[in-house]
Amino acid sequence: MDTRLLRTLLVLARTGSFTATAAELHLVQSTVTSQVKALERHLGARLFDRLPSGARLTEAGRQAVEHAREVLSAEQRLRDAVRGSTAVEGDVRIAAPESVCAYRLPQRIADVALRWPGISVHLSPSGTRQAITGVRNGTLDLALVLEDAVVAPGLKVTAIGAEPIELVSAPGVLLDERYFLLEEGCSYSDRFVRELSATPSITRFGSIEAVRSCVVAGLGWTVLPRVAVAEQLDAGTLQRVRELPDSTLFLVTDPRRTPSAAVQAVAAALN
Repeated sequence: MDTRLLRTLLVLARTGSFTATAAELHLVQSTVTSQVKALERHLGARLFDRLPSGARLTEAGRQAVEHAREVLSAEQRLRDAVRGSTAVEGDVRIAAPESVCAYRLPQRIADVALRWPGISVHLSPSGTRQAITGVRNGTLDLALVLEDAVVAPGLKVTAIGAEPIELVSAPGVLLDERYFLLEEGCSYSDRFVRELSATPSITRFGSIEAVRSCVVAGLGWTVLPRVAVAEQLDAGTLQRVRELPDSTLFLVTDPRRTPSAAVQAVAAALN
């Protein structure tokens, strides 16, 4: 079997979009479609339902993803063994919260690229549940999650750092009557809401930039990692109301799978 078809399968399973898959793999969309159809013919099963909202894995597709990851991992280990330990290369797929993607990982990934030019890191923002599911089903090699604690039976969960969390507002905004928070599933936002004694107005967004812009404009308060508001605090466009308990940054991996040299190198760089 052409392993390029398996790589296309994994990317489409992760993105849910033929267009995004084509862009990531540097292919035209028609090629992605043809590859998926070829794989479906080869396996004798429909792997994706083509819906208006995107491509969604069927049960057969989920089984295929599980085994495709194992095949590609074996292929990479074979390459590593033949070329020697100095040839560290291959794809590494990571999911992490938006704040970690934006502020913590770029320099780490740049360091990896400088040391091992053959490693290609594919980074995507993700909530905890989606990230853990991705590691479990093999569409992700590594996941970073921000939580107080992580329960993920069968997976290896390692605490690798702490993320300071801040309650902030624009200068002069004194009333905590309205909050702009990240969407449900954001651990530190959800924790803050649970601890509120009253029920104020809460608006949820999927973007740190959207939340921060509303608060800088004086519309209310927010809860964000310190790294996401450090520039605004220094400039005086935001003020610290109070510090909140830190969130722990965890690295999640699957011990059932033997990681390639590339995955091991990236995991070491994240620790």
